Amino acid sequence: MIRRARPDDRAALVAMMAASNGYETPAEKAMIAGFTPDWQVGAEDEIWVAEKDGRLLGFHQLIPHQGTVWELDLFFTDNDAQGTGLGRRLFEHMAGRAGELGATAVVISSNPKAAAFYRRMGAIDVGVSPSVGAITWERPKLRLDL
Repeated sequence: MIRRARPDDRAALVAMMAASNGYETPAEKAMIAGFTPDWQVGAEDEIWVAEKDGRLLGFHQLIPHQGTVWELDLFFTDNDAQGTGLGRRLFEHMAGRAGELGATAVVISSNPKAAAFYRRMGAIDVGVSPSVGAITWERPKLRLDL
């Protein structure tokens, strides 16, 4: 089931980010550790979770970007759920939700390790997001036209 995240999901989602095999280097772990203390889950935020038997297995967060373009700000699947099709279902939900919000496209500044997944989902490369703040590496910038 995919449902809107609730404020009481925050701890589990932060733990999922911290344990992600997509952020294993010391710099990546430091970036997540620096980001999560201020990250909140509001009842009206565009944060959606995949849940099975009471366990959160993945989530995505959309944020407004520019006009009718939204940004996929966060996208995580539990390490144990990778390769099960959950990521595809969650991504399809994200694209559908963006369309419901009036988006014509979604931009993604991708973790380099996840860029191939986004390309398989139909996103195309449109550039590179430079390092900024605690993110000390360049990231592929992709766009999914809806």
